[in-house]
Amino acid sequence: MAQDDQRVRRIKQYVLARLREELANAPRGAQAQLAKQLGVSGAHLSNMLSSTPSRQPGEDFRRKVAAHWGISYAQLEALALGEEPPASTSKPVGNRSEATPANLASALSEYAWLQELPHELRLLVRDQARLHFVHADHDLTRPEWQRILTGLEREALAFAHRSAVAEASEPGRAGSRKRRAR
Repeated sequence: MAQDDQRVRRIKQYVLARLREELANAPRGAQAQLAKQLGVSGAHLSNMLSSTPSRQPGEDFRRKVAAHWGISYAQLEALALGEEPPASTSKPVGNRSEATPANLASALSEYAWLQELPHELRLLVRDQARLHFVHADHDLTRPEWQRILTGLEREALAFAHRSAVAEASEPGRAGSRKRRAR
């Protein structure tokens, strides 16, 4: 039990130190923007980053920060504890263009994908949502991300349907030859 407490304490210290480092040379207003991206109040974030913190980063907050950095929570734990990150690590830590903002990460994890949407198109929808974030440069609310994901998913399904129809009606296809032979 004490070992688990010590482990969590080290993870919290790592998160706070890395956030302080991230914000140390950031332009004015960066802390407020980060708080908004993480879905917490500016005061809450400020209280955590204070030299005498009155708040600690709970697990939900740490998960949001991991998503902000574009890593999984398991990867965050490994980095904080000086362990080898899980083998699934393929993204470099701290690449802003690859990062998934907290609310988008939550929306993606909760999203109920339509069965008809192939896996490759789900990945495409995820990438398009991330691109939306990169170009907008701010995180949206979860309901807004849900609406965007739904719209992207519908477009992907329509694309898949149009492609299947075009492929079936394309001259020279086996299905077309069978119809002509009758």
